Amino acid sequence: MSLAIVIGMKTIITITSKGQTTFPVAMRRSLGLGKNGGTLHLDFDERKGEAVITKPMSIEELSERITSYIRPGTKPILHVDDYYQKNRRGA
Repeated sequence: MSLAIVIGMKTIITITSKGQTTFPVAMRRSLGLGKNGGTLHLDFDERKGEAVITKPMSIEELSERITSYIRPGTKPILHVDDYYQKNRRGA
């Protein structure tokens, strides 16, 4: 499945009396939402009166982001209790 790239798309959407809305097909495709729908994050800034809707990260994307913060050569912690015992302050 190929996804269209949407850059700077703006549109006006209507919200029904039940609080429902419909996203244009180009936006749904860009967000990777299929016929069965999907999940999006809604961040609302009350001070600005601004809502931002984003696609949540997949587990692979999250793992890649977290891994990018680990310094090369860092050894994994295999036993958390042992690590804390060795690195306690004031011990």
